[in-house]
Amino acid sequence: MRQKWVVILYVTIGIQLLVGSVLSGCNTFRGNSREGTFTDSVFSPDQEDAKDRLQEIVREYIQIEQGVADQHSAPVVRRSPYYFKEYVMFPDGEKEFSILFREIDSRIRPLMAEVQINKVRYSTRMHRKRNRAAVDMDFMRDTGMEVLVFELRSGRWLRTGTIFDAGKTEEYINGEWMPRREETQRIVPSEERQGWFKRTWLRIRGEG
Repeated sequence: MRQKWVVILYVTIGIQLLVGSVLSGCNTFRGNSREGTFTDSVFSPDQEDAKDRLQEIVREYIQIEQGVADQHSAPVVRRSPYYFKEYVMFPDGEKEFSILFREIDSRIRPLMAEVQINKVRYSTRMHRKRNRAAVDMDFMRDTGMEVLVFELRSGRWLRTGTIFDAGKTEEYINGEWMPRREETQRIVPSEERQGWFKRTWLRIRGEG
């Protein structure tokens, strides 16, 4: 009887280890990019290995972000207290981006990285009601540069901020994209405003 329980115990432990290894493999890149919660689960003690890992993270980010093909499949996004539709494209593909690494005199955070990616964002105006956002098909096109900021913390990359600098905004009129008219109003989500994060990052770069 005792041998039977020992066999059952070992089988149970084996199943738990197998499930744990599968889940850890699936959760290499955790989080939802639209919520800004990307956290790397891969431990990279060496800085050169960590830099290579960040290249992989950025490629994965681009793949996830441009998962929506066009405006007809664009989801309704909630950014309290507003609702809107949005989808993005990266014209240079998933391999064309630049990363600027900066070493920091800290054992916990020895490295920061600024990632720059050319980006095109299509989005509707903001609505207080979700149903109004759901039927809105009037998209504007913002073309510019997205900046992602990462910190290497205890061997893992954590995204600490995102800024999209739209150099050009256009609206679709009579079958073609035209520069946005001055009277067109669109509320900018709080995450896009020049707030604490952007001021802090500019000071780090010596531009503030």
